[in-house]
Amino acid sequence: MTPRSITALAAAGLMATTLVVERGTGASAADQGGPPAAAPASAPAFLQWPLPTTGQAYRAIDGARLWQHVKESGDIAERYRQQGHPQFWGIIAGTSGDAEEAQWLLGKYQHIGLKDARIQTVALFHPQWAADSWEVAATAEGRSTTLMSAQPAYATTATNGTPLDVPAIYAGLGSEADFAGRDVRGKAVLLFREGTGYNMGSDAVLKRVQSAGAAAIFFSDFRGGNLNIQAYRANSTVPTFNLGTQDAVMLRDLIGKAPAGNPPRLTIRLDAKWAADQKSFLVWGTLPGVSDETIYVIAHRDGWFHASGDNASGVATMLGLAEYYARIPQSQRRRTMIFIGTDGHHANNPSGYGREWLAANREKLFSKTALMINAEHPSQALTHGGTAGWTESIVPLQWYAGGASRPQLTKIAAAAFHEFGVPLWDQPSPGPPSGDILPFFGFLPGVVIQSNDFMYMHTSGDSPANVAPSGLEAATRAYARIIDEVNTLALSELQRPEEPRKPRIDFAACSDWIKDSSAACLQNTEKACAVTAPGC
Repeated sequence: MTPRSITALAAAGLMATTLVVERGTGASAADQGGPPAAAPASAPAFLQWPLPTTGQAYRAIDGARLWQHVKESGDIAERYRQQGHPQFWGIIAGTSGDAEEAQWLLGKYQHIGLKDARIQTVALFHPQWAADSWEVAATAEGRSTTLMSAQPAYATTATNGTPLDVPAIYAGLGSEADFAGRDVRGKAVLLFREGTGYNMGSDAVLKRVQSAGAAAIFFSDFRGGNLNIQAYRANSTVPTFNLGTQDAVMLRDLIGKAPAGNPPRLTIRLDAKWAADQKSFLVWGTLPGVSDETIYVIAHRDGWFHASGDNASGVATMLGLAEYYARIPQSQRRRTMIFIGTDGHHANNPSGYGREWLAANREKLFSKTALMINAEHPSQALTHGGTAGWTESIVPLQWYAGGASRPQLTKIAAAAFHEFGVPLWDQPSPGPPSGDILPFFGFLPGVVIQSNDFMYMHTSGDSPANVAPSGLEAATRAYARIIDEVNTLALSELQRPEEPRKPRIDFAACSDWIKDSSAACLQNTEKACAVTAPGC
């Protein structure tokens, strides 16, 4: 298809320029397992920034090629789904899908020609939660409807063998005013979030609901569609679920129309288990340079459902950088480049074992590191009207580039993002937005662009079609420019004294694990708790 042009304002200088619109290469979300209402019949024509004269060296970084990595990663998640996990699926740390993805990434490294390509086992020394199956159905006026979008929050209380059968009640946003005059004791409470998101309501709302004696909690929002939405762990002690908008509105209306004293009833079944002694993986590959100074590129491998935006898009960006620099002779690579696919953070809190292991070994690994790039959520479709439709652009990205103590790195990063048309928030974050760079920013010069609020994050709509090839291309080219500019600076211009930090995992009793990440940490206090206990 011949690209067409439109006129827009350049992000760098607010000057008139030409943007190219390129037809996306992705299949529809319906084809990839997402709900048909959540995506157009085919991927839209995403805006593509024209390659500037100054960036011709990065022409080989091709978005369509990078998107294929996203598609292949989504295929791994789909295979895991088809292998007996129709509801709780994805590239989930500690599962066979995780192991297959690690082998796939290792194969990519080997094909590219990275040296010392290897898989490092990481023991997950806290028990991990997995839902085997569940069903939620609403019954009113003798008719029963299964709520297909119901998705349990990670680690929520299961009913294992004893389904609940309770009346349903609506409590708005869960404020004190919403609860005034409502008796929720022994009932399933339906609530809506302000805005959109994937996590449950605030701790204050959850505490209010539980203190009032609710038997179960259901959250939704008004984004539209009927997505399955996977939350992180909720601070609740009763079964807690997300609902898609359509199911939630239907249930709300059933409650509103029900005769006094005869509310709809919900039957709730959730079979889940805790599994100890699981393992995940760090996947390493190296491009030697002419010095022992280092540049790291990391990307977490895990995620829910097809996990395409979060975070196959980041893995694809990491692979794109590896492919680009592998073509450059070693004699022209000033610093050694190390690529790591990390085990990720979609797991039982504290999770992120691999990244914490890396941070715990920082003196050995990062004493001569000039830069860490965290490739995380770099290119997702921007929607309009909730899930009613897609635009031709990607979500504007939060960004962090070294913080206030590294103004030179911030300037380099901003110029690179503007050069290749990466849409940004107007100001950098004072600290990392979130994600896998968090353990490192206190002692490493780090850069990340990411969206933590794209519409399909943690949902069944996060299919390969949600990832814009043009956004992958722009982000990867910008990161390559940053690497090249950083390689003109001395290490002393980038490193700073280490800032105090509190690890998310207590390593005090884990000296063996710090030496060997596959070792057990039997002394860890959370390891000793019963795997079915709420605190595990």
